[in-house]
Amino acid sequence: MAKISPSERAEINKKVYKPLMWIAIASIVMLFAGFSSGYIVSQADALWLKVFLPDEFRISSVIIILSSITFYIGQRSMAKNKIALAKSMIGLTLVLGILFIVFQMKGYKKLNEKGNFFSNGKVALVIEKGVYGTDYILLKNGIELTQKDGQFYDPMDSGYLKPIENLDFEKANRSAMYIFALSGIHIVHLIGGLLSLLYVFIKTLRNRYSPDDYLGMQVSSIYWHFLDFLWLYLFAFLTFF
Repeated sequence: MAKISPSERAEINKKVYKPLMWIAIASIVMLFAGFSSGYIVSQADALWLKVFLPDEFRISSVIIILSSITFYIGQRSMAKNKIALAKSMIGLTLVLGILFIVFQMKGYKKLNEKGNFFSNGKVALVIEKGVYGTDYILLKNGIELTQKDGQFYDPMDSGYLKPIENLDFEKANRSAMYIFALSGIHIVHLIGGLLSLLYVFIKTLRNRYSPDDYLGMQVSSIYWHFLDFLWLYLFAFLTFF
C-alpha cells in the first residue's frame, strides 16, 4: 500500500472537514428556522406581549462582531506567516467569545428583574415590573395597544375613553420565552465554538500551524463567523418582529 504524503493527507482532510462543517451549519440553520417560524405563528395569538431586548444584548452583538474581526485577522496573519500576531488575535477572539456569554447572562438577569422568565413568567408580573414602551408592549390581534394609568386602550381611542376590559393575561403569549430559547440554543452552539477555538489557540501557541497547513483554524473560523451572523440575525429578528 502506497504511503500517503503529508500534502496529500492535508488535501484529503480539506475535502472532508469543510463539507462536514457546512452540513452541520445547514442543520443548525434548519433548527433556528423552525424556532423562527414558531415565533411568528405564536405572534398571531389574540394577546401577545412583545418584550424588548435589554442593552446587554446590543453590547454582546458588538462583541461578537469584534470577535469575528479578530479571528479573521488571526487567520490572515497565519497565512502571511505572522505567527505572533496570529497567536494574539486568536487569544483575543477567545476572550471576546467569553465576554459575549457574560453579557448574554447579564441580559438574562435584566429580563428576570423585569418579570420575564423562560417557563413561569407571568404577563401581569411583566406589566407590574416593566415600563410600557421601554421594556414591553402589548398587542391584541396584532394591534399595538396604548397604555395610560395602568389601563390599556385601543390606539384609535385617542381620548382614552374606553379601556379594554377582560384581557386574559394568563393566556397571553410572551416573546420573552423565545428570547431565552433562541439565545440559549445559540449559546450552546457558541460554547462548542469556544471549545474549538480553545483547541485552535493551544495548537497556535505550540506552533502546530504553518502558512501551508492551518486547516483546523480555517474550519473553526467558518463555524465562528457563522455563529456571528446567526446571532446578528436573531438579534434583528427579536428586535423587529
